Amino acid sequence: MKTSFSKKFSTRLTAAVFCFISFSLSSQVAYAQGFSSLDTDLLLLEGLIQDTIANTEEQQRLLDGLRQSLNESEELLASYESIIIEQEILLSNLRTQLNEMSETFRMQSALSARYERRLKRWRSFTLIGIPAATLISGFIGWALPW
Repeated sequence: MKTSFSKKFSTRLTAAVFCFISFSLSSQVAYAQGFSSLDTDLLLLEGLIQDTIANTEEQQRLLDGLRQSLNESEELLASYESIIIEQEILLSNLRTQLNEMSETFRMQSALSARYERRLKRWRSFTLIGIPAATLISGFIGWALPW
């Protein structure tokens, strides 16, 4: 009986040692696979972080470019605004000059009409007066004896 017990014990011990070795090896393989998976995940995470940093830097460069463009646009708008103000001043001056010229033209038109009426009177007087004066002078010269 002892032999049978020791055989059973030895078989059981061998099975237990085999199970222990198998379990130890399988857990190391599982850990190795877990670490390999963790390593892969960490590499992927590192890549994502680097891509995010690169995208952030690119977005920052684009944002700086937009700020610069906005500043340039603001300067152009200020320049255009000053040009428009200058043009408004010039237009106002031109309007004033045009009003003055219009007033001068009205005055010249009034004077021209008055001079035209006077000219018409002088012309009528001259056309009638010179022949009448000649006739009167000739009649007086003929009527008066010398």
